[in-house]
Amino acid sequence: MKLVRILPVVWVALIALIAFQLAGPSPTYGTTVPVTPTPDGTDNKGSNSELSPELPPPDFPSANVEGYTFDLRYALSAELDKVPREAAVYELLRKEPTVDSVQKIADNLGIEGKVEDRGDGSFTATGNGDLFVTIDMINYFSSAQVPAGDLPSDEKAVAAGRDWLRHASLLPPDIGKGTVVQRMPDSNRLVVNYVPAEPENVLSGYPSITLTMAPDTSVIEAQIRWANIVRSDVYQLMSTDQAWQLVSTGQAYLAPDLSEAGIDPGTEVKGRVTFNSISIAYATAGPPGGRQYLQPVYVFEGRIRPEGDERTYPITAYVSALSNSGAPVG
Repeated sequence: MKLVRILPVVWVALIALIAFQLAGPSPTYGTTVPVTPTPDGTDNKGSNSELSPELPPPDFPSANVEGYTFDLRYALSAELDKVPREAAVYELLRKEPTVDSVQKIADNLGIEGKVEDRGDGSFTATGNGDLFVTIDMINYFSSAQVPAGDLPSDEKAVAAGRDWLRHASLLPPDIGKGTVVQRMPDSNRLVVNYVPAEPENVLSGYPSITLTMAPDTSVIEAQIRWANIVRSDVYQLMSTDQAWQLVSTGQAYLAPDLSEAGIDPGTEVKGRVTFNSISIAYATAGPPGGRQYLQPVYVFEGRIRPEGDERTYPITAYVSALSNSGAPVG
């Protein structure tokens, strides 16, 4: 009689267990995470991974060319919690030049000579100027005489440079601000540099456009190192506390300006550094000629006081902002 009373309870339990297994696990215990796109936009399904692949390390600016070594004490007065916790990564896409595409550039620049294929993806044209083109660069040199006169204002030079690029069909759609970076009145020249509109604060000279201009705003020389800048993924950044730990333990790339300190190259520099700001900038990553990216880096700026010197000098520390490049958040 007791067995008869127990059996219905057992059947109820078995039915509930079967229903639970058919329904699958409850969202309370876990959910399936969709595959995250890789930086090139593919879905990465073949890798059996839900993360984008690790990106190549960033190319930091040339620093410490004097070969200094450092024995420093570090202090921080910057507010680390005001820096964004995530940032986009951009891929640089380039189009291989052809005889026809380079001939169009030569025609737009008024170069009369025919384009010659030099091999290895490089092309030249000469006649009323010189043109050299590769997948990474366009170099142009005018044969016109540089006129005398007063150099134009910064605003006029930047605007005239944009017009010249537009008329030559060389103005990128994603070009950003232009800046006069050098004036050479003795040789009747000034230099204008243009950078991408996005991202801001690109540390490298690539992508960029540099125009050397005469007093009448004619372009004497042009160097165009550009690519299509395509936003790929948004990545989580290393915590600023962790980045500061790398700086304070001597694991960052240091770029001091000790040109006025009278310190001989190759010297061990001892002293104290105080960093008072932190920001995000972008550096190229990847081999030239291969797949390249712009990825975020932390930039710490401050002052260094060498031992025995009462003066301070500018110093910058660079740290990769991607602790785990395979963990994008968007």
